[in-house]
Amino acid sequence: MPDEDKIPPGPPGTTGTILAPGQLKIGDLIRFDGVFFPVRDMVAGRGGAKVLIFKGREPYTVAGPTLAYRPIDFNALSGTLRYIRTE
Repeated sequence: MPDEDKIPPGPPGTTGTILAPGQLKIGDLIRFDGVFFPVRDMVAGRGGAKVLIFKGREPYTVAGPTLAYRPIDFNALSGTLRYIRTE
């Protein structure tokens, strides 16, 4: 796999995915200049675009696929063993 196809690591406990504007959710982390900002709110833009709203940063319009980071949900991973202690 060429290096340009690799997704750069995000904050600990997150995984990066390239998402279409319609797949983005509130709480997703978007990277700007090495700093990750959580999406606080979003509104519809023209032509299927989304306008993402952040705290401490100006809004950002997403019209195409974007790299977003989400917390890893360990319970949703198939084949994961869960240890439950009952005493």
